[in-house]
Amino acid sequence: MDKFDAAILDALQGNARMSWVRLAERINLSTSACQRRVEALQRKGVIEGFTIRLNEKALGHNVKAFVAVTVDRQNPELAHEFRRWVNGQTLVTTCHMISGEVVASDLEAFGQFLDSELLALASVKDATSSIVLGRVK
Repeated sequence: MDKFDAAILDALQGNARMSWVRLAERINLSTSACQRRVEALQRKGVIEGFTIRLNEKALGHNVKAFVAVTVDRQNPELAHEFRRWVNGQTLVTTCHMISGEVVASDLEAFGQFLDSELLALASVKDATSSIVLGRVK
């Protein structure tokens, strides 16, 4: 990814409906070059899709809450049942499984450690973790 790809991503994050002409003007490339680059970013999986942002208050959603849920993981089917339930709830707009204080090569390895090792222990009813984003001091 070069500076043009980065500029394309920045522009599209601000307005994904921007025309090819407007995008080309904004990053100083031809229209066809912009279109080819966006299509390449989609093929590579960098751009997963285009979406819209809704005004929650205009839709009558005046309360937004973040809810931490402890799921009993001793029975893996219960955790899967919870995930299925969450996916069927229209009031739940986003749900994340979060974790922390372990080192791993990448997030996939970390997730496998949690599912296969830590949370598989009968003695572990809950695990709370936070991912380190950076060192302040």
